[in-house]
Amino acid sequence: MAPVVVASSAAAGLVGAVGAISASKAAKATGVANAAGFERSAQVIEQNKEIVDASLNNQLFIFNRNNAARDAITKVLYLKSGVTLDGTPEEVIAENARLAQYERATMEYNAALRKKQLDDQAATQRYRGEVAIMQGKNLATTYKYKAFGSLLGGATSAAGAYKQYYG
Repeated sequence: MAPVVVASSAAAGLVGAVGAISASKAAKATGVANAAGFERSAQVIEQNKEIVDASLNNQLFIFNRNNAARDAITKVLYLKSGVTLDGTPEEVIAENARLAQYERATMEYNAALRKKQLDDQAATQRYRGEVAIMQGKNLATTYKYKAFGSLLGGATSAAGAYKQYYG
């Protein structure tokens, strides 16, 4: 009976240690998997910058087309009415051109701002991935300490049983 008690005490510590080591590996793997998910999320966010660029190009194309049509109509109407393009009409056309350039600059600024926001979101996702890895490593370390504790507990228990039965 005594050898069984001693062996059981040692085995219980060993089984606990093996379980804690397995949990340690799983915690680390979970951290790595979570980080991969955050990295993928960051990549998707960065891909949205291409959508911002395409949208800006489309907006600028439509704006430039409409602006060119408006300028042409304005000039035709001035000329049709018999007014030369010198003086006030010229100033109106120049002001329209300045306003159009301001609108273009505003569209480009807004697109650049949106892309910067997307960069910040992607960086945040990557940071969250780094945190997930560190959390997994910390949890894995905790489980390793538990494994060591289980081995010590099993050894202590086996030593106590040995002492009790074999004196």
